Amino acid sequence: MNVLLAGVVIFIVLILLLLWLPVARSIKPQHNYRQQQNIALYQQQMAQQPSHELATELSQRLLQDEKYLENQPHFSFAQDQSAVSFGVKIALASVLIGIPLIWYVALPRYSDVVQGEQEYLEQKQKAMMANLSGDNQEYIEKIQQQLRQDPNDAKLWLLLGQVYMQANEWDSALISFSNAEKLEGSKANILGLAASALYYQAGERITPKVSQLLDIILQQDPQEISALSLLAAEAYKQQDYARALSLWQNILDSGKSQVDRRMIIQRMKSIEMLQSPISP
Repeated sequence: MNVLLAGVVIFIVLILLLLWLPVARSIKPQHNYRQQQNIALYQQQMAQQPSHELATELSQRLLQDEKYLENQPHFSFAQDQSAVSFGVKIALASVLIGIPLIWYVALPRYSDVVQGEQEYLEQKQKAMMANLSGDNQEYIEKIQQQLRQDPNDAKLWLLLGQVYMQANEWDSALISFSNAEKLEGSKANILGLAASALYYQAGERITPKVSQLLDIILQQDPQEISALSLLAAEAYKQQDYARALSLWQNILDSGKSQVDRRMIIQRMKSIEMLQSPISP
């Protein structure tokens, strides 16, 4: 995503440079044209050999007009032209920048870039979670220190909540997920983690609150990993092995990068072993 943003910025800068480079128009001041006309008229009148009084009057008029023009600003006409050209430049820049951006966003490649960035972050978070030890207080403090520097980082709040869940600190986990929800809204992945924390906080029971959250989550994303994992764990506990297998298979089929495929396959094999007949 950083590469994409850098490319967009460079593209916009190039467009603006092309539009705002001096186009080397030398716009003559308006008073130059009037001055030339006055001189030409004066020469025509003098060619007719007027009387001395009329010649003096014509000379005074020309001199007065020259003084008047000297006191006028020499850039009024240029300003008007510049104002018009600036508006045209703004419109042209909007078209040149807007059309390619809209076209690029509509391409499948853009969604691939966004998805790739999301998968990278999920893999990084997954690796960090896998390295957690039993005593993760130091790691919690590290995340808290980062949040003091940037309390508006929703991903850090989600990570902190997951670390709290590893330590069975459900209240702290729920507070972290609530902060993430305030920043990013009621997204399915945030609600899924909150539902899991509530489920384990209640002693691995699907309370009315958990059930309500699960309905909301699955309406947003029928393949939300945390929600499906919770339902699969509950089905396994209730010995509803067919439902558990179906839910775990749905998780595997989702193709999401945060799925721990090895662990799910092991659980599915354990069910198959439980269901297989014992040979005499």
